[in-house]
Amino acid sequence: MRFKLIALMLAVAGSLAQAQSATDADLCRDTKNNPDLAIKHCTAAIETRKANNEMLAVWYVLRGVQWSDKGDYDKAIADHTTALKMDAKVRNANYYRGTAWSNKGEFDRAIADFDAAIHIRTDDPVLFHARAIELAVKGEYPRAMADFDKALQIDPKSQGVHFARGRTLFYQSEFARAAIDLETAFNARPNVYTALWLYLARKRGGASDADDLLERETRRIRAGWPSAVIALYMGRTDVNSVVAGTATAETTARRREMRCEADFYIAQAHLNKGERAPAQTLLQGVQRDCPKNLLEYEATVAELRRLK
Repeated sequence: MRFKLIALMLAVAGSLAQAQSATDADLCRDTKNNPDLAIKHCTAAIETRKANNEMLAVWYVLRGVQWSDKGDYDKAIADHTTALKMDAKVRNANYYRGTAWSNKGEFDRAIADFDAAIHIRTDDPVLFHARAIELAVKGEYPRAMADFDKALQIDPKSQGVHFARGRTLFYQSEFARAAIDLETAFNARPNVYTALWLYLARKRGGASDADDLLERETRRIRAGWPSAVIALYMGRTDVNSVVAGTATAETTARRREMRCEADFYIAQAHLNKGERAPAQTLLQGVQRDCPKNLLEYEATVAELRRLK
């Protein structure tokens, strides 16, 4: 009787542990907008539940995504690497590790991971889009354009591809073609940043109505940052006011990002006036000091390449 009671207690304890870890597994997958809590549940799922390598690999990938959300790219890469050792074809591990490498500025490693992901899933436009952006940063524009085209061939409505391809055309000084892609992106989803890039393409392409179009197209979406940049381009404010606007950020990290954005777009204002020296100084500062996962960092590298 005593042994039966012990066995029953162990069975109940095992069932409770399994239920608890199942809850952790669910919360590892489902927790949103709280990386610390998600990491806690993913860790519990990894450490307390007996599962095959395929399932463990999924939990490592999910935890890696959360580490990236926290900006801890080294831990993200470590988790995705562990996942791939457990299951070489675990879904999205190469993609997410590639994005982490990209955020660290390791663009060749990012491309290698996107290559591997595409080898597994040849019909995913997101993967071609992601690789194209890395290729554009490296200045490999023909390969980047081919990947953008492939993404749109797979899904003509692929989110963000027209915006990214438009920027890449801009980097190649193909301003008229860039404006077509950027206008498509803006019409699909009006956004202040897309409007800024559309303006820059039109302006550098010599469009006489660039200022008027910027005024009209952003009238209803001008609120908060980077509205000061729009005001600068329309001649309603000065550089000092744009820089001052970056102080409104709620966190130090966001303040840094906004200052990087400000310096890039101010540099573009100088270039629109033919003022290469101050533009180059600002761009060199962005390349030296700013996070490598910013759109404006990508654009800065390209602009400095063109200025040389």
